[in-house]
Amino acid sequence: MKTVQKHLLRRNYELIQLIQLPVALVFGTLTDGAVWAIQGIAVQGYAARWLVCAVGILLVGVGVSFEVTAGVVTLAGEGMVLAVCRAFGTPFPKTKVGFDVTLVVIASVLSLLFLHRLEGVREGTVAAAILVGMVAKQVNRPMQRFSRRFLEA
Repeated sequence: MKTVQKHLLRRNYELIQLIQLPVALVFGTLTDGAVWAIQGIAVQGYAARWLVCAVGILLVGVGVSFEVTAGVVTLAGEGMVLAVCRAFGTPFPKTKVGFDVTLVVIASVLSLLFLHRLEGVREGTVAAAILVGMVAKQVNRPMQRFSRRFLEA
């Protein structure tokens, strides 16, 4: 994705974004650690699973908003979305939703093509693809006001 980002942004590509790979490795390690830490917790019932999914969507949306508002190194997914936003002038939340939905569609098609069944994509995945960008948008509004008021003063 870094190559696509470079191509989209050309001279506006920031070399600091080359650190995305080590950041992704640290993030992946932390994610694996969190999965290990909670692996023994069983969530019973469909409604309870939706509640956990909703909490996850909320936390990821807040995290994405913080990551983007900070204006530092992003993970590759958000970096790609930001590159598209800068290159084409599209709003981040809509571009994020479009990007995430596209990835879910690609995953679904590849699953059906190679496994002959839908594997790893369910309604929670679709909900996250649609809602994470919307949550980030809602969190981003007060974050931008805070940033303008306290950090740029």
